[in-house]
Amino acid sequence: MADILSQNEIDALLSQNQDDTDDHREKSRRKEKAVFTYNFRRQKKFNKSDFVLLESIHKRFLRNIEVTLTNVLTTPVMATLAAATELSYSDCMESFSSPTCIYILNINKGKGRFILEIDPNFAFFVIDRILGGSSKDIHAMDRELSLIEEKIMQRVVHIINQDLADAWSRVEALEIGTEGFYAQPDYVQVLSSTDSVILVSMDIRSSDKTLGYMNLCLPSTVLEALMLKYDNSKDTTRSVQQSEDDRNNIEKRVRSSVLPLRAILGETSMKIADVMNLDDGDVIYLNSEVSKAVDVYVGDLRLFKAMPVRKRNTMAVKISDVLR
Repeated sequence: MADILSQNEIDALLSQNQDDTDDHREKSRRKEKAVFTYNFRRQKKFNKSDFVLLESIHKRFLRNIEVTLTNVLTTPVMATLAAATELSYSDCMESFSSPTCIYILNINKGKGRFILEIDPNFAFFVIDRILGGSSKDIHAMDRELSLIEEKIMQRVVHIINQDLADAWSRVEALEIGTEGFYAQPDYVQVLSSTDSVILVSMDIRSSDKTLGYMNLCLPSTVLEALMLKYDNSKDTTRSVQQSEDDRNNIEKRVRSSVLPLRAILGETSMKIADVMNLDDGDVIYLNSEVSKAVDVYVGDLRLFKAMPVRKRNTMAVKISDVLR
């Protein structure tokens, strides 16, 4: 005869079954949390150490173009690395503005290509400075570059290519040239839409004013070939020597920079009507004396005191004091 369970035993058995069911559901829930989707069409090809190397290369590139653009534009320019992201070629092209300035850079005579995008607002700022403008009244322009503007920017991009090649010299000596120019991203068909690229974004500023940005699109196929030739052991002994080389390189570029130098002999204020009535032989009184030193400016900084002199039938100033 079978044993008859009491009510307490039945309740205990049901409670145990309920606990087992709850444990099973909890384990299933934990397993579900560990599952994530993976897109095989967009596989990540670069690890964290690769991004560290790429960021160090392009930080050196930014230091180079800061000096170069300051020299070319005769105004202080600062460049910062905004981000370095791995994404597909189609997503990269969709992130570009339209119209824009896109340059196809040829690497080592056809062995690869980089894509450089320059913000049109920054391009117009560069063109205005090169042509002698002050760039104070430059506004956002939603148009493509003219043929003359393209020629001017082509020379600037040639200088940028040299700075980029110098930054990559720690990995491999590169010859970088400009292969083509496009104003619309839709016309740039360099890679397959699913190919992986690294997008390096850089912000360009002058004083407290944002001038624009530059984007550098680096195909994974080209980067993988370059990184295979890079030996990480080089960095174990390069830090002191490389920093000294960088310092000497920056010092050389700074010393060759051209800065505007002007001596203020005196100042005055006149009515426009009086200025229009000026004629040969009229004398304008200034607020300074001939026997006193005048201010000498380098750019917008007052750095020297000097005495007006004449040398070989030429007006000049002789430095009398250095202002610290």
